[in-house]
Amino acid sequence: MRNEKCWYKEVCSQECTSSCLRYTEMKYLMDNSGIPSSRQYPKPLNGGSDYDAFCYLADIKNDIVNFVKNGENLYICSNNTGNGKTSWAIKLMLKYFDEVWAGNGFRTRGMFVHVPTLLNQLKNFDSPLPQEYKENLVKADLIIWDDIASVPISNYDNSQLLSYIDQRALNDKSNIYTGNITNIDDLEKTVGSRLASRVWNSSEIVKFVGLDRRGE
Repeated sequence: MRNEKCWYKEVCSQECTSSCLRYTEMKYLMDNSGIPSSRQYPKPLNGGSDYDAFCYLADIKNDIVNFVKNGENLYICSNNTGNGKTSWAIKLMLKYFDEVWAGNGFRTRGMFVHVPTLLNQLKNFDSPLPQEYKENLVKADLIIWDDIASVPISNYDNSQLLSYIDQRALNDKSNIYTGNITNIDDLEKTVGSRLASRVWNSSEIVKFVGLDRRGE
C-alpha cells in the first residue's frame, strides 16, 4: 500500500514499505528541521508580478547543493506579507533535503527557525532549549531565519541572535533570511547595525513586490 505521506509517492516506482530507506531518511530530516507539518509538502507558487524574482530563486533551487556548500546567504524580503517569502525559503530547504538524504543517517542538515519564537525561548530560563538544538543552530548546513526583522529587538535579543549568526559565518554555513524590511537603514533600526550588516551585506537580496497570496 502506498504511503500517502511520502514525499515521493507520485514519482517512486519502488514497492512502498515501512522499511523504505528513502522515506525514513527524508522523514528524519523533516522531523528535525522544525518546518511546520503543513509546510513540509511544497505547493506551486504563482509568480505574477514577482516572476523575475521567482525565476532567480528557481535557479538557486536547481543548484542548491553548491549554494549551501559555498556557505552562501539569501535575504528574501518584501514590504508586503503573505506573498511567498517563507514558502520559497522552505522550498529551497526541501530541495536541499531531496539532494542530500541518501546516506545522511542521523545528521540535522537544515532547520527552520521562526526568529520571534526563538528569541522568546532563549529568554525562558525555566524551560531552556535543549543543548543539542542550540548546537545545531551553529552547525546545521542551512538555516532559515524566518521573520528576522518583524519587530525591534532588545540588546539581549540582538546579542543572542548575532552570536549564532556570527558563528555560522565563521564556519561558512549557509543562511536564508526572510523579513518585511527592504532597505538596510530600516533593518539597522530594527535589529542593530552589526546584525543588519550580517543579514544585508552578506546575502543576495531578493525583493518581492506582489500582494498577499494567502488563500489562493
